[in-house]
Amino acid sequence: MSIKSLAACLLVFSAFPAHSDSEFQITCPGRATMTISRAQYGLTTAMWPNHHFQVAAGKQRSQINGGDNVTITRFRNGDQLIVDKSSGETFFAFNGSSELVSCSRTRDRQTDAISLERYDGSVQNHS
Repeated sequence: MSIKSLAACLLVFSAFPAHSDSEFQITCPGRATMTISRAQYGLTTAMWPNHHFQVAAGKQRSQINGGDNVTITRFRNGDQLIVDKSSGETFFAFNGSSELVSCSRTRDRQTDAISLERYDGSVQNHS
C-alpha cells in the first residue's frame, strides 16, 4: 500500500466519530432499576443501587417456541437478560431461579465511548 493510499484511508476514518455505546434502564420485580450498558465488542454491564455491578461478554441468539428471535445475555453471576427481538419485550431471569420476569424498559440511549488511562500496577506512588 502506498503512502498516499494509507494517508487517504486515515483521512477517511478520522472523518467518522468513534463508535458509541448504548445504554437503557430496566425495572424488573425483585430488584431495583438496573442500567444496562452495551459497549463495543460485545461487552454488556448491569449496574443497580448499592454498588452492584455485573459484566457479560457477548449475546446468544436463539429462537423460542413461537418462532420469535431472542437474544440472551448471561452475566457472570448467573443472571440472564432476554430480549424478544420481534416484540421488543424484555425479560430477566435471576440467578438460581427458572422464572422469567417481565421488565419495563426505557429506550436505548447513545453514550460516548470512554477512553481509560492505562494502569500500571508496578508503578508505586510513595506520596
